[in-house]
Amino acid sequence: MDMPEFKVPLREQIASIAPYVPGKPIEEVEREYGITGASKIASNENPLGPSPKALEAVRRAASDLHRYPDGSAFRLRRALAGKFGRPEEGILLGNGSNELLVLLAQCVLAPGDEVLFAQPSFVVYPLVTQLFQAKAVTLPLRDDAHDLQAFSRALTPKSRLVFICNPNNPTGTAVSLLGIEALLKTCSPETLVVLDEAYYEYVELKTYFESLDLLERYPNLAVLRTFSKAYGLAGLRVGYGFAHPALAAAVQKVRQPFNVNSLSLVGAEAALGDGEFVAKAVALNARMRSRLQEGLRDLGFQPAPSQANFVYFRDTQAPAHYEALLRRGVIVRPMGTGALRVTTGSEAETERFLIALREILGRSNGEP
Repeated sequence: MDMPEFKVPLREQIASIAPYVPGKPIEEVEREYGITGASKIASNENPLGPSPKALEAVRRAASDLHRYPDGSAFRLRRALAGKFGRPEEGILLGNGSNELLVLLAQCVLAPGDEVLFAQPSFVVYPLVTQLFQAKAVTLPLRDDAHDLQAFSRALTPKSRLVFICNPNNPTGTAVSLLGIEALLKTCSPETLVVLDEAYYEYVELKTYFESLDLLERYPNLAVLRTFSKAYGLAGLRVGYGFAHPALAAAVQKVRQPFNVNSLSLVGAEAALGDGEFVAKAVALNARMRSRLQEGLRDLGFQPAPSQANFVYFRDTQAPAHYEALLRRGVIVRPMGTGALRVTTGSEAETERFLIALREILGRSNGEP
């Protein structure tokens, strides 16, 4: 049956927004290419799966699904405050850190305001900017990393929001907290700086010290993190952050009631207390990240110096190589037409990717 034409006028901004395109699911790739046993290393997921303690907490809580979640997230807020030494009234919680990006923008942006972010960086930043009729001010990366001096030069009286993805997605590069503080010193106190630290736990850079220490001196700073990566809870969608209590109170006003569901709350709380699991995930990531970078360099690529759980590398034949990898059951993430991003998977997934790429390039084992 043909649907009648939809005639309700949509907001003008909606037409110009390019929807987020998720990575191909394993089932679709296997169906499309007639293969089995595909490996997905495209979405920066934790190859170890979720924390066992989180799984057990979710199982115990499942019998109470007829109850609404705790709208105040009392236990998780208390746990976050205790772990990170921050006041509970400054804690942000969302359905993934994606929702927190939208909520923060909703709190501060008016039509015509300027939003600064790097290019390329996390795809949600331009979506948020367009949604609230703001003006995007994009700054190119320098050596695959944020050029914070360029950010400082680009600030104007209309600059209302600055997004810094650190480590940056998709390149994985990180900038020092000294650089972040230098930017904060140049910002008007009326400009909100959002430090998006989704990959915080994986950083080994010695100049990357604790960003939460900056909150005491810069009330216009918000720091966001997530349970989706090192904690292995991507499917539960729990983002958290720290901000000035006045900003956190504003977010509380605009967020949806029960925006974090009951299973997510208990799973995140349990995962937060499983330091052994996180340490294991971080250690595996460090080994596989090093192996990926080494293997890619052996094949003639120059991967970016990642501090995250993925490796980004430029490839003049990226679309063709992406397709050839799919046919071999290896799902990576294309970054436009000139680069690929590969998640640090398990040892088996990492070696499978490198072997497949070597085959595609026509190299035999040991051949430079």
